[in-house]
Amino acid sequence: MNWSDLYWQRITPLHVILWPLSLVLIAIIALKQLLYRRNILRSVRLPIPVIIVDSITVGDSGKTSLIIWLINSLKLYGLHPGIISQGFSENYGPPLPVTTSSKLSEVGSKSLLLAYQSKGACPIWIGYDRTKVAQALLAAHPECNVLICDDALLDFRLHRDVEIVVVDNSKHNFGNGLVLPAGPLRDSLSRLNKVDGIVMNEKSSKLVIDTKNHVRTFHMKPESECFVNLLDPDKRSTTAAFKDKPIHVITDFSHAQSFLEQVRYLKLNVKSHTYLDNFQFPKEQLQTQGDEIILMREEDAVKYLKSASEQFWVIHEEIAIDIGLREVILKKLREKFMDPKLLDILVCPLCKGPLVYKKSEQELICKADRLAYPIRDGIPVMLEEEARELPAEEEV
Repeated sequence: MNWSDLYWQRITPLHVILWPLSLVLIAIIALKQLLYRRNILRSVRLPIPVIIVDSITVGDSGKTSLIIWLINSLKLYGLHPGIISQGFSENYGPPLPVTTSSKLSEVGSKSLLLAYQSKGACPIWIGYDRTKVAQALLAAHPECNVLICDDALLDFRLHRDVEIVVVDNSKHNFGNGLVLPAGPLRDSLSRLNKVDGIVMNEKSSKLVIDTKNHVRTFHMKPESECFVNLLDPDKRSTTAAFKDKPIHVITDFSHAQSFLEQVRYLKLNVKSHTYLDNFQFPKEQLQTQGDEIILMREEDAVKYLKSASEQFWVIHEEIAIDIGLREVILKKLREKFMDPKLLDILVCPLCKGPLVYKKSEQELICKADRLAYPIRDGIPVMLEEEARELPAEEEV
């Protein structure tokens, strides 16, 4: 546990002094919610559904894993998601696209990690003003028909259709139970009763946080883990293949203890180094000898994407999430997709041209490519392999 975690877990005279500021923050958040709910302040409504994925405490809590799962789930249903995020706190510039070739100093490690893990499955844009970022992404990628926002639970300017909060199943997660700056909470815990789903990131089989009061609670568990080559992500290996090789572990200071415990549990031949947050080893210090392996967390490895060699590996965890979460999200999306205004702005993923809604057949027709995309259970399936080719004699 690092010093910041220790600070969140206790109540000291300093916390008592800061507590009135926490009450002020709670009041400000409640006032903003009221103003947006009464339409005194206007939120920006995008033409496509928006899914918010966030945590109620400081830190990631497993959001990245959930977002990757969400991308894959939406694509299975023929949807074309896009991701927006603020990137990092110093990013005050115009909206930027993020790819694995982006500069770490410009986009931040979390955005780069999303690009690395999503493998180009969907566009990712970042910027300080989320509404402008969303509009820029849609202008560049009109085929996107659902938007995932990494954070923004408290940014009420952006209208949302689904809110998902990730909670780390740890006795330390809610800390001392106070709101910033006296505690780790970004809003009061009563906010959990207003979201569409709470995802418990269960790193152990023993539940620490009581979920009985939250009926929309779903569980996210590690299903399997493997080693992935940083230079070639399609190259994977098992623990057994690394048993007799010397392992050089690199991790940041704040995650050193948990990551080293994970590696040692696998009974690997480890010698370790740790470094402070935001520090990057020079390339010459990362030269390996013989069959030595450099092992990192995925979150740290993105800092070395451009200097990686074949000896760089990461531990990748596959997760499993209750299927009920997918149904909750799809139900919300169906309500949005059957809005005629949304059907009018959907475009063909191939030619980016307009579509015609054929209500009787529940199809979206592309005249240019003569393809008919099916609408199943209220969800447009925008996949070429699922589209029906229109015969020459069929009129549109």
